[in-house]
This record gives sequence, structure tokens and C-alpha cells, in this order.
Amino acid sequence: MAVQTKQSNQSTEHYPDKNVSKIQNAILVLSDMETRLDDLSGQVSDMRKRLVSFAETESEKAKFEIREQANKEAQDAMEEVRQSAQKEADAIVAKGIKDTNELRTKISAKVSEAVDIIVDAVQSV
Repeated sequence: MAVQTKQSNQSTEHYPDKNVSKIQNAILVLSDMETRLDDLSGQVSDMRKRLVSFAETESEKAKFEIREQANKEAQDAMEEVRQSAQKEADAIVAKGIKDTNELRTKISAKVSEAVDIIVDAVQSV
């Protein structure tokens, strides 16, 4: 029995050594995984910061481009309105000139009648 006890003690002593080694390996692997996860977490954080910065930069570019496009469209619209108003003004001026010339023609035709009326009025006084 004494021999068996020694064998039992030896096998129980040897058995924990194998488990300790496995546990230490598992701990090392888990520690390595934790380190890698921490690195990945840091990388993800950096990527998130870069992505936010990129998004802000791109949104500023887009905002600038939209403003430029809106300004161009507004300028084009204003130019169209200006040209339309200029055409309308030219038409009004042309009509005014035409009406003035017609009135002058009518007045010229009636001048001799007016002179006759004035002369008759002066003579009858």
C-alpha cells in the first residue's frame, strides 16, 4: 500500500503540473488576446476619429459646392430676369417713342386749324 500511495502522490503531483502548464498557456493566450483586443479597440477609436474628421471635411466641401451652385443658379436667374426686364423696358420705350411721334404728327396736322381758331378768336374780340 505504501507504494501505491507514493504512486498516487506522484501522479497527483504530476497531474497538477500539467494543469498548471495548460492554465498558464491559457492565461498567456487570453492575455495576448486581451492585448490584441485593446490594440483593435484603439485602432477602431482612431478610425472613428478619422472617419468623423473625414465626414466633417466632406460635409464642408459639399456645403461649399452647394452654396456655389445655388449662387450660380441665383445669378443665372437674376440675369434672365434682368434681360426680360430690359426687353420689357425697351418695348415700353419704343411704344412711348412711337406714341410721341404719332402725337407730334397729329399736332402738326392740327396746328394750322389751331392757328385759324386763334386768329378767328383774336379777330372777333
